[in-house]
Amino acid sequence: MNYKWKKEFFSSNYELFLNDSKTGELKQKMFSETVYGNMNESNYNFKKKGIFSSEIEITDLKSKNRIGKIKFNSWINKAEIFLNEQKFEWKSDSFWGNKWSIRENEKKLIEYKTSGLSGGNIKSTIENDLLLISGLFSFNYYKRIAAFMVIMIFLITN
Repeated sequence: MNYKWKKEFFSSNYELFLNDSKTGELKQKMFSETVYGNMNESNYNFKKKGIFSSEIEITDLKSKNRIGKIKFNSWINKAEIFLNEQKFEWKSDSFWGNKWSIRENEKKLIEYKTSGLSGGNIKSTIENDLLLISGLFSFNYYKRIAAFMVIMIFLITN
């Protein structure tokens, strides 16, 4: 399946499309550590576990149950995604951060690629809405942390 995603330039909100029909979205309020995700009428919350934690808890909003987690490495360029006792690996596939993928046992399941500053494409060989939106969330988290580090380095060096 081939999806497209788009977002406004200075926004952290993403929209997902399959065959030009909107199938999902990620929404984050300014300065919030919680991101709301929706995919094919399933609703999720992605919430950082603590201020200095690199772990994100995923909650199903209908059942209010914790259904997974994402744990980033120290450099934030890789993560482990745990969903229903299955483990997946999210990782950046390019130095520029414009390509990334989700793998299970080294097999690529979902590939993401940005095209410009406000959109991109997703190729998925499996049907797993939560995994697909978790990969897009991970990219957004990665971008936010990278931007924060650039700002901090700029402030420290000036």
